[in-house]
Amino acid sequence: MMAGNTSPAVLLVAESAPLVARIEDLLEPWGVLAIQAPPELALTMVDSGHARIVLCEAREGLRLFLERLKAAGAVPIVVGRQPAEPLGDVEFAGKPSDLIAAVFRSHGRLAGLEPTNAERVNEFAQSIASKFTLPELVKEAIARTRELCDADGASLLLVDPETGALCFDTVDGAVEGKIERVRLARGQGVAGKVAVEARPRLVAHAADCADFDPTVDRNTGFRTGSMVAVPLVLSGDVLGVLMAVRSVERPPFTPVTLHRLVQLSPHVAIAVHNVQITTQLRSAQTEALQANAGLEQKVRERTEQITRAKQEWERTFDAISEPIALLDGYVIRRANQAYARRVKLSVKELPGKRCHQVFAGRDAPCPSCPLGKGRQVSLSAELTIPNPSTQKDSTVELSGYWLNDDVASNSVVVTYHDVTQSRSMAERLRESERLAAVGQLASGAAHEINNPVGFVTSNLRSLRGVVDELRMPLRSLTDVIGLVKEKRLDALAALIDSLDEPDLETLDEAVEMIDESLDGARRVSDIVKGLRELSRLEIGRREPADTNSSVTRVVRNEFGEVPQNLQLVLEATVHADIAPLQLDQALGHLIKNARQATPSKERVVVRTWSTSTEVLIQVRDEGVGIAKEHLRRVFEPFFTTRGVGKGIGLGLTAAYGIVRRVGGDIEAESDGPGRGATFTVRLPRAEATSFAHVA
Repeated sequence: MMAGNTSPAVLLVAESAPLVARIEDLLEPWGVLAIQAPPELALTMVDSGHARIVLCEAREGLRLFLERLKAAGAVPIVVGRQPAEPLGDVEFAGKPSDLIAAVFRSHGRLAGLEPTNAERVNEFAQSIASKFTLPELVKEAIARTRELCDADGASLLLVDPETGALCFDTVDGAVEGKIERVRLARGQGVAGKVAVEARPRLVAHAADCADFDPTVDRNTGFRTGSMVAVPLVLSGDVLGVLMAVRSVERPPFTPVTLHRLVQLSPHVAIAVHNVQITTQLRSAQTEALQANAGLEQKVRERTEQITRAKQEWERTFDAISEPIALLDGYVIRRANQAYARRVKLSVKELPGKRCHQVFAGRDAPCPSCPLGKGRQVSLSAELTIPNPSTQKDSTVELSGYWLNDDVASNSVVVTYHDVTQSRSMAERLRESERLAAVGQLASGAAHEINNPVGFVTSNLRSLRGVVDELRMPLRSLTDVIGLVKEKRLDALAALIDSLDEPDLETLDEAVEMIDESLDGARRVSDIVKGLRELSRLEIGRREPADTNSSVTRVVRNEFGEVPQNLQLVLEATVHADIAPLQLDQALGHLIKNARQATPSKERVVVRTWSTSTEVLIQVRDEGVGIAKEHLRRVFEPFFTTRGVGKGIGLGLTAAYGIVRRVGGDIEAESDGPGRGATFTVRLPRAEATSFAHVA
């Protein structure tokens, strides 16, 4: 705003619409009214005194029109490109900042005011532009503003781009050192209005201005009399406000002062913008350098981690005692130390060689090797490979794992496990176990057979004594028969008188000994029969068995047609993969065991059911039970808790052997003596068989 609150009005003689719009946009923020008019109308308005400043678009033949304007008392300003013909003393404005300054200079001349010293403004502008940091620039701009305006104090307020508030912390002049950082809200005070309206302003008397904010005066003791403030505008954006103040004791500022500050403001705006950009660039550069340094540090740390991880992986890889290799197809990429020792080469020599050449000594892949056959084949096989250390063939188990999910990739890690020694040891162990089992069986059989054989032998010795005692009576009987036949009655009577009375009790004892011997022979026969049953590998044909029917047959055979203490729960719906005769024999031993365990007719429950993979048969009794320490021995040959002569201890052993031979299992459970026992048989399920429940 100019003196007297009147804005300079100018005439705009131009035909180019973009140029007209551009000039109007440039002048409007400064409160300058531009009126577009053709040349003749412009001359008429100048003659009538409606306007004195005329902006003329640069064109050919403009010189005559300019002379006519000067003759009429107008101040012409040529805008746009520099014309080819000389313009004399007419002012030319080729840049926006030149146009604004030219308008204000022309207005000052027309008002009879003292023109601004352009050289001085340029000197101050160069001094301000030479500062490269914002604090230095602000301090220089404030000092030059105070000097240029002959002010008591000056300040440079910068706009906060986020909030639009004005901030300043440096003041030069009478209040220097008495003011801390000040933040004016958007539109607050004279400076705030100038920033919002983007128009320069002269306040002759602060006390009469409604926008004046006396807060700073109260805080500093300074009494503001007059103020000039101009916006720092660049490319349509307000960067801040340049402000000068005088105290009430001094004369107020004049429009000439405002014009001087207006001339300086574009230079300050450009300098502020450049310093801000430079500061941002430096800050960004510093951040980039810091980020780069941090990134480099992270790269170094990550590289060290990767190096350590690589070393740890390599050491772990080499520490594995079994040969391992990373392969592409059959080509070795890397192998561990165990692999190198096996093939008697160094680790560095292995990459690039083919595994069958160095590991198996073959020109072609091993016949059973799964490598190279695609992902649909399991990466496991058993290979027969020469062992350079023993000069013999070894049995090696190969296990492989694909390194990635790419179906086109042949990368695989392969582990070789030599099982030659373990197989040999396992075979020797099985042989030892077989010998131990045979020994245990022979020992048990010998013990079981020795008892009946012992008392049979004893009875036979006793019977021999009885026979010896019967020889004399039998011989006498022969003599009696002879005398009778010869009818020698006298001799017969004498012989009979000489004979003793026969001991009939001895004959009864002999009969008992014969019965006991026959029972012992039967027990020996049962033991031999049980041993023969244990030794049989197959009992009948291997065909699916109807478990419900088998249970029904065995139960009726053992308990009779209508057992009182037996409950059947037949829920199996499929056949078991076992021969019917085998199943009958195994169940016969289990159900007989349950019957013998329930002498007082305690309840026995036999249940069948099936799952997706198994057929189960459970025999549960409420009889005498099994002690905890005996549970693990119930399937041992000749183990029995019934006492001598009441069982040979091969029934459960035979049942266990039958079930195990077909791939099943038997479990025995009991809570102790007097609490019954439960035997659960698990049999593999037969394929594609089913049947109805058996009543």
